[in-house]
Amino acid sequence: MRNHFLSAVACCCALCAAVSCGDDDGRMPDYSKPAEQTIAFRCTSAWGGDNPTLWTDESRVGLYCEQTGSVNTPLAPAAISAGEAEGLFYTRMPWEKSKEYLFYLYAPYGESNTSTLISGSLSAAQMQNGASSSHVDGLGLAYAAVTASEPSETPLAVTLKQVFGYLDLSVSTTKWAGWTMESIQIESLTDAALAGSYTFDLASGKLAFGSDASKSLLLRVSGGELSGEPFHAYAVTAPSDGTPQRYGITVTVARENESSMVLTGEVSLDGGLAPEEQTSLTLPIDTFDEAMAEDNSIDLSDPDGDGTHETANCYVASLAGQTYRFPANVMGNGATTPATPGYAGAGSADGIVPAPLAPASAGLLWQTAPNLLLDVKLRGTEVYFTTNGTAGETLSEGNAVIAVFDASGNILWSWHIWVTAADLDAAVQTYVLPGGFAAAGTTVMMDRNLGALKSGLWETNGNNLALGLLYQWGRKDPFPNIDDADMGGTGALAITRLRKTYDAAGNALTADNTSTDLSATSWRYINGKALSAEQIARYPMNFTCANSDWIDTPQDDLWGNPYSDEIGDTGHKSIYDPCPPGYRVPHRYVGTPFTVDGLNAKKKPDNWNAQYKTQAEIQAAGGNIFSFGNGQSGYPLGGMLFLNGGSIVPFRTGKYVGHYQVSMSASSATKSYRFYFDYANVNPDDSNARYIGGSVRCMKIQ
Repeated sequence: MRNHFLSAVACCCALCAAVSCGDDDGRMPDYSKPAEQTIAFRCTSAWGGDNPTLWTDESRVGLYCEQTGSVNTPLAPAAISAGEAEGLFYTRMPWEKSKEYLFYLYAPYGESNTSTLISGSLSAAQMQNGASSSHVDGLGLAYAAVTASEPSETPLAVTLKQVFGYLDLSVSTTKWAGWTMESIQIESLTDAALAGSYTFDLASGKLAFGSDASKSLLLRVSGGELSGEPFHAYAVTAPSDGTPQRYGITVTVARENESSMVLTGEVSLDGGLAPEEQTSLTLPIDTFDEAMAEDNSIDLSDPDGDGTHETANCYVASLAGQTYRFPANVMGNGATTPATPGYAGAGSADGIVPAPLAPASAGLLWQTAPNLLLDVKLRGTEVYFTTNGTAGETLSEGNAVIAVFDASGNILWSWHIWVTAADLDAAVQTYVLPGGFAAAGTTVMMDRNLGALKSGLWETNGNNLALGLLYQWGRKDPFPNIDDADMGGTGALAITRLRKTYDAAGNALTADNTSTDLSATSWRYINGKALSAEQIARYPMNFTCANSDWIDTPQDDLWGNPYSDEIGDTGHKSIYDPCPPGYRVPHRYVGTPFTVDGLNAKKKPDNWNAQYKTQAEIQAAGGNIFSFGNGQSGYPLGGMLFLNGGSIVPFRTGKYVGHYQVSMSASSATKSYRFYFDYANVNPDDSNARYIGGSVRCMKIQ
């Protein structure tokens, strides 16, 4: 028997007054039983007969009941139900004697439903991690109709029935043993719908797929090891109600450093695919036709295909269901940073010389949504990965980091993958610097922060997707900013407010700011420890701080721009620069257009070239909109990762501080310059400790 978690769509609004909601997000206090004489439910569900659903604190059930006036009311499980097969759902609705009740319940909850004819979409692009079948819980639909004619002192027992069918695709092989399965494409040869948009009538139990129903389904598999023992792949599909089915099957298999192979054949299901049941289907791939797979990947170091390659520590992936690749043997942009002769700064500027990388494997370190990136692998000297979804679909956006490892499992280097459909090049903005700073050169900037999934501010977005990621000065490695629970605050926030991230298997990763031990593949926010130069690349998920720096020996040229008082000394892109190809961390003078004279304007709002001038306006907006000549750009109050009370935490995020990193180190060995603003100050030439995690807005290389 296998256990699975049902993680329903989270409810974005508070429950109506008739439902006991505890907190605004619908979560229930940890009560062991409901209040007296109130309606409650004890829900269970299973697929394939013996695969019970386990409820999570994010699970939601939708409720319809004419007698209580409930119209698609979202119910959240009591806290004691997390991880259990029985989910307790309490309400504040009182039982009324001598009244007949008819309750319709379904999961996962869909906010847009307004009647018992609910709608949804069964994805035609599904993803399985290893041999686990846990992915099916997030794809299914379960429902129940329950009647009650008298008050119940205990929660009503509800068994939610599954609507869709479940295919258990069994693969065993001699010929392809030692290979891994990358995907299984299932195509109906009887013109039957397999996935797509649907409606389901809770009252009649009738399921109908729309005119756009897909006759094919793609199941991607990560880590599917093939051998003589059966490997099981699981797909959720539309049921066929006993009608015999024939399928065209395309299986793609791969082996490290070899071209993928495509295996094609046909199989039949004489009894069709029943709803709720697990139907076994054997795929005899040793008898399938075989051909070498075409490499339709896009080279991110040469996306235009013109033969001009440019590597970086960040690559932008903008298409759904697309395979991408990038060189795995180059550190960042691969450029040498020359030593600065006669350097007079407080730290060192001895230059940086990259070395070729010789990775043995590749893997995904973290992602902001499960299955954001799929099928990460090393092939020769290139890393390959695929974005979720299918070609032509809307892209699931987010951020992720991929690393390459040596034969001992040590991280050699890592790359940020910025998954966004935004046309970043088309949205760039040209800043007009005040006359005294014109020597800094033409300054063309992105319209959003590095890693942001939106431009603008909380005021217009209603979320924190414009904040982007946070960076310590001189590092290439991104750290998450806060989630969308609210816009933030003026002081310290809990480390748990950082946006959730997941490993390759879809498991949530924990942010730890109490441990003092380095960990290459875990989030650590460590006070009292600094990295050595040799450890810079090895610990991309560790935020360290000691003596106001993150590195044990100050290096002023990490971002290619050591301290100088010459305005024209704007440096160049280094191997530790976090920006994508064609861009770099901006120079020291990027914020000078935002005040009338390019100088710091402390408590002088009349000197700001900004739309908002008061604390109330800036905090309500979650940032400010600055003028840069012929246009405007929104800068969110992205806050900082900061040492507060002995721990690294999100600090003054959303309502207080905008800390924007620039490429130049300051004259102090532990400080770097930044563009800083809050609700009282706009300081283009500010500085602070290098360990602080701040926002980056990338500048186009001229």
